[in-house]
Amino acid sequence: MYRIILIDDEPLILAGIASLICWEEHDCCIVGRATNGHAAIDLILDTKPDIVITDIRMPVMDGLELIQACKEKNCEFAFIFLTNLEDFQLAKQAVHLGAIDYLVKLDLQPQALVQALDKAKEYCSRLESHNNRILYNLLLKDSQEQLERNFFSQLLLSPSENEVAVNPEIAARYPAAYIILFQMKPEQILFGQTEAYDFSFISSQLLDVISGIASRYLQSHTILMPQKDTMLLIVSPKPECDNEKALSDFCTKINVTLGTYFALTALFGISRKKAELSLLPEALAEAKSALNCCYYDSSLHIVFYHHQKHKLHLPAEREFNINFLKKSMSAAVLENDSQGLKEIFHALSDLFTQYKPAKTQAVSACINIYTYLHDLLQNEISESGTFPYSMDIAEQLAQLGSLDDILAWLNSFCEKMCTLLSDRKEKRSDKLVYMAKRYIHEHYKEKLTLSDIADHLKISSGHLSSTFSRYMNQTVSDYIAEVKIGHAKELIDSGQYLIYEIADMLGFENAYYFSKVFKKVTGMSPKNYECLSKMKHI
Repeated sequence: MYRIILIDDEPLILAGIASLICWEEHDCCIVGRATNGHAAIDLILDTKPDIVITDIRMPVMDGLELIQACKEKNCEFAFIFLTNLEDFQLAKQAVHLGAIDYLVKLDLQPQALVQALDKAKEYCSRLESHNNRILYNLLLKDSQEQLERNFFSQLLLSPSENEVAVNPEIAARYPAAYIILFQMKPEQILFGQTEAYDFSFISSQLLDVISGIASRYLQSHTILMPQKDTMLLIVSPKPECDNEKALSDFCTKINVTLGTYFALTALFGISRKKAELSLLPEALAEAKSALNCCYYDSSLHIVFYHHQKHKLHLPAEREFNINFLKKSMSAAVLENDSQGLKEIFHALSDLFTQYKPAKTQAVSACINIYTYLHDLLQNEISESGTFPYSMDIAEQLAQLGSLDDILAWLNSFCEKMCTLLSDRKEKRSDKLVYMAKRYIHEHYKEKLTLSDIADHLKISSGHLSSTFSRYMNQTVSDYIAEVKIGHAKELIDSGQYLIYEIADMLGFENAYYFSKVFKKVTGMSPKNYECLSKMKHI
């Protein structure tokens, strides 16, 4: 049943048209009436008719304005216009705007109305068929895309011992398949950026953009997301294109989009061409190897595997230990020596440059250094509020794409630490703590007391005790014990001295008291520690 709305500013005309034919016999029903175009708009939006029969000349909004307003609101139905003889020119405009037919009011006969309705119903059928076809094509496209995503995900991201059957239709769409693996990363590398990039949101925004760019260069493409900052594309360039140029231009366009809208850039690894989809796991390994070149050479952004094959045989991973730098770092922090800390960071950067650690090793080393310094400066860091949690630092480092990016992060972190040490040095209370700690480290072989240190600093024991405890979260006596036992462990490790000799060398009254303090600090006796130390050297 076709739904009809009648619109005319003359009630008699409305009544006359409504009674002119038996609407049900023509598979129609009148669902509403209006006396002007403005009221008709609301009625049309509410009832969603199939056919609208309206006068051209009406108050408030005429019929032509009504057509335009309905088009702007994306309303789809058939228009039939009512007109007078003198409005023939307006009727022609109405037909130009898409009206199905027009009827002259004075000469309106049932047969003319039925003929106009038949035209309108035919238009409605074509409109429905068109919309159904669009919907079908969209569903078919979505179904095809999902089928391809499922196939490639199973083949590349969930490999199993069972061979994945290749769908002939998918194979036909990818006659020359490549894999592009690209990792997004920030354009600017700064320590402790206040907000981590929401790559999940950015990736969802990029999907349509990438598909739009792909239509210019690629015959087919499928996008997978193995990691939140990484996209995996299976692509087949257009037959008439130069494959390498098309892929390079495609990646460049993506990079421009990332920089323009998200302040990001990307590194791209591109496999060799594969004629069979069953070879794509090999292509994924090639794309990873190509992308790995970008990590070691920051001048590269788009790397084709076959171009860089001779550079891909990088040194095997080896141990990369930076713990030996911690002692000198601790001394620099103790003395608020920003220049000394900067030199240590330069030495660390030189190690990174010389040994070229793999990304996992480099990130682990950075987190190790950050956590160590964070613990040394816990009070100041907590007060400043500018140092993120270690988990946030790990996430930020994982987003860096090259060894040079990691070195830039280290340099930024170094500047932050040096600024903090310089600020500490200027604080009077902290300066007292610094001077006390320095005195302890210079005189750890002596029998030290709180009074000895206070007398040296020319302050009261009470003031030194409260200031030291507030900044260090431990007493002066506990700190003296830690320093002495730290040196005791080094002497035991050397294997050159007996326990009572070490006790005497470090200013303890006797070996018994030394053992008591050693166990309090380390949780074990000096003898047990000595046994463990010997076992390590076997």
